[in-house]
Amino acid sequence: MNSRDSQAVVIKPNKGPVLLPPSSSAHARIVSGSLILLAGSGLVGVANLVYNIAVARMLGPTGFGQATAVYTLLMLMSAVTLSFQIVCAKLVANHEALPDKGAVYKALHRKAWRVGIAVGALMIVGRGLISDYLNLPSTLLIVLLGVGTAFYIPLGARRGSMQGTYAFHLLALNLIIEGLVRLGGAFALIKLGMGVTGAVLASIAAVIIAYLFAAPASGLEFVKGLRVPTSFREGLQAIVFFAGQVVINNFDIVLVKHFFPSEEAGLYAAVALVGRFVNMCAWSVVSSMFPVSAAARPGERGGRSVLFTSLLLVMLIIGVVLFALWMVPGFFWRVMFGAQFELTRYGSISS
Repeated sequence: MNSRDSQAVVIKPNKGPVLLPPSSSAHARIVSGSLILLAGSGLVGVANLVYNIAVARMLGPTGFGQATAVYTLLMLMSAVTLSFQIVCAKLVANHEALPDKGAVYKALHRKAWRVGIAVGALMIVGRGLISDYLNLPSTLLIVLLGVGTAFYIPLGARRGSMQGTYAFHLLALNLIIEGLVRLGGAFALIKLGMGVTGAVLASIAAVIIAYLFAAPASGLEFVKGLRVPTSFREGLQAIVFFAGQVVINNFDIVLVKHFFPSEEAGLYAAVALVGRFVNMCAWSVVSSMFPVSAAARPGERGGRSVLFTSLLLVMLIIGVVLFALWMVPGFFWRVMFGAQFELTRYGSISS
């Protein structure tokens, strides 16, 4: 077995995750990691679906559109978050010595905090312009978003350390914690009369709590004086890739919220949940494949089969999810979202 492929994370009582040699092959690691992350993503997807349904029913199309617009801005910031996560995962997986892994994580974590604070501050300064563009009722929503962004970007570095050490169970657990806090917090705060502000505050609280629970593996000790350079080119490539991904998957909400009436923007946000759910399920395979691929040496055998294994898993997941959505009867959507989300001028919700 390749020495680069010889580190994994397990749990020891009272000591947190530690690095120990695994016995599984790359294929087994991809499949098992995909299943773990798929199960976690499935639970997160259910929690997010219940969250969106609850917010939609309690706030109506207009309030739901406003809350979704703010949350979409946070998702746009995930281009930076995921860039730190993927670069951290690759460099941690690609280094053999534990001090080197720790040095990579610490360096990227510090940079992520600097970027997060800078981006969050820019949002707060420009809160008036952003609120006007999205037709939001209060600039307080953007202030909350700026605070959440400051934590959301370094959360990417922490999750990248889990991903790079194959701690897929910890990564899945962290995603679940974020989803459940968002769901429970939104339900409680809206019930207390906080409306859209409560829904946004719940999302920000979920990010902060997820960061606090995203502890890196205890084997990633940082040795004082040790510096492992991180590649600016790799970081730039990751940002360009994830910026494209995030814009494709989220920017439609921003445009609809600006150009359409508030009620129609809320209707669109409800329908758009389907595409986000499909994408989230397929992404679980990518998350498990990436560190395994990054740890392989150049020219090492099996790279092509790793790619095809992952591709087949993605196609299978997409096929199953789309077939299940096709089988859902139209009245199910009406029951979930309520009569106020009826698309009388556009056909049925199912189509």
